[in-house]
Amino acid sequence: MLTFFSYLLPDDPIHGPWFQLNSIKWLANIVGVALIVGTSLMIKNRSAKKDQTSGYFDWYLIYLAFGLGVTGMGAQLTRLADWAFFSAYSLIISAPVENLDFSNEIS
Repeated sequence: MLTFFSYLLPDDPIHGPWFQLNSIKWLANIVGVALIVGTSLMIKNRSAKKDQTSGYFDWYLIYLAFGLGVTGMGAQLTRLADWAFFSAYSLIISAPVENLDFSNEIS
């Protein structure tokens, strides 16, 4: 909501693109790395516990968060390296797919 109303301000201070040393970008990079490290630790810890079971949706959510972090950081790093093709490909992969339902597929 804050970003939406920032368009009404004269200089649009909240909307990017921002300089690489901006504190918002630093925070986003720290959160992105924490997402990747945290989901990696969750995968490792859940795989090590053989006496507990995790359902399909648990693993789906963990791998979804991990994939979001990896493709998001990959998109940023390839954009900074000026690899336009890989950057666009990484953004396409990380884009959310809505209403994807294969349960009613005709075989």
